[in-house]
Amino acid sequence: MRDPPLFLVGAVTFLPYLFLLQVSWSLVLWALLRRRRLIPLSLSGVFGVALLNWGPAWFSRGEQADGESLTMMSWNVRRLWGGAASGDPGVCVIEVIKEVNPDVVTLLEITRNDLAILEPALGMSCVHGTYTKGGGDGHGGLASCVRGNRWKLAGGKAMRFVDNEDWYYVFSEVERSGKVLNVLAVHLYPYGSAIAGIRATEVVKAQGGQSAALLHRVARFKDPTVVSGDFNSTRDAALHASLRGHMVDVWEKAGRGFGGASRYLEWIPLRIDYIYVTEELAVAESRVPAVDCSDHRPVVVELILRE
Repeated sequence: MRDPPLFLVGAVTFLPYLFLLQVSWSLVLWALLRRRRLIPLSLSGVFGVALLNWGPAWFSRGEQADGESLTMMSWNVRRLWGGAASGDPGVCVIEVIKEVNPDVVTLLEITRNDLAILEPALGMSCVHGTYTKGGGDGHGGLASCVRGNRWKLAGGKAMRFVDNEDWYYVFSEVERSGKVLNVLAVHLYPYGSAIAGIRATEVVKAQGGQSAALLHRVARFKDPTVVSGDFNSTRDAALHASLRGHMVDVWEKAGRGFGGASRYLEWIPLRIDYIYVTEELAVAESRVPAVDCSDHRPVVVELILRE
């Protein structure tokens, strides 16, 4: 399979903005050429395609169900280096997590040294793994954590996405009243990563392989499952179409608006952070708190484990 051309990767990444550009240009042409009927017809076609593609996310509504409630947060905390907010990034992260008060948290770009600060301050129990094998306490990685006493961390470990690639996610099990929930903290290959050691044009194919491996493992689980983290790809990428075919994108189910938790060049909002769940979990609400402790904002979801 050939690597996708770079221009196609860029077009998929910024597809909503290309749509807005097309609409703006068409409106300008229509204003200048009022008698051309083809322009409004083409505009109607563009709006129709956009409605089919993005409409579900803009008009989504959460659902209610009987069962055990769970507040889940996923956040790329950028190794506590901070974001636009002033002050100590670690303190900022602690304050936000306390305010949201999640039961389960997955953290990306976090070291064991960072967790040594966060765990006691937040009363969390965590499983940590570095992105690559043999990373030390100061190496970046992922963590799956339980906060408070409603849910218990039953165990977990770092696991390879693909057997022949040195890139890991963190698998954990959390439980309450005999009910078990699988939680996977993931961070797919970033673009231009020196760690990954692959060209930018190869990243899309590698990400697709990693997401396919995740789906293969999720299909074997008997218990409800959450896959959350930084996917380094926008919702129009092929891997997300595949994920939505097997799991529920909580933002499309119960979010409002665009849901961008990261900004390209600190300016253009992009939705590259996701929480996916299996059908046993009802999605009541999803939100992206407007905080600037990192270059990413957290994704939060209110879930109900169906009875």
